[in-house]
Amino acid sequence: YTEDMFADYDLTMGNVFATWCTACINEIPDLQKLWEEMEDQGICVTGIVLDSIDSLGNVDEDAVEKAKVLAQKAEVTYPFLIPDAGYLNGSLAGISAVPTTFFVDKEGNIVGETYTGSRSYEDWESIIEKELSGVVQ
Repeated sequence: YTEDMFADYDLTMGNVFATWCTACINEIPDLQKLWEEMEDQGICVTGIVLDSIDSLGNVDEDAVEKAKVLAQKAEVTYPFLIPDAGYLNGSLAGISAVPTTFFVDKEGNIVGETYTGSRSYEDWESIIEKELSGVVQ
């Protein structure tokens, strides 16, 4: 995936999670439901597997394998992304708690608020509507 993926959607939700985080894992089915129900409305959902790289930017194959198993068990169809060595141009460097969720517009700019902690489907639906109204005019 590259920055070009953002151009296809009005708003992309980046949910940063770790494979060891229970709250993160419990939230995945609701994120899958959001993806299924909102993709046609111009919303993209992505999972970003924070623990899949170490502080030096090396891939942690165990975490990548755990993420694959999580995706399979939860029947996830939205993309799980592995950060690059630059932590997605520094966007992930300041994240100290998971899950953390941010939003990106068509041009690849981080927009709106950043949300720490898991949410219910209904909460995310409301947040997405709020964030979408800020980018679509």
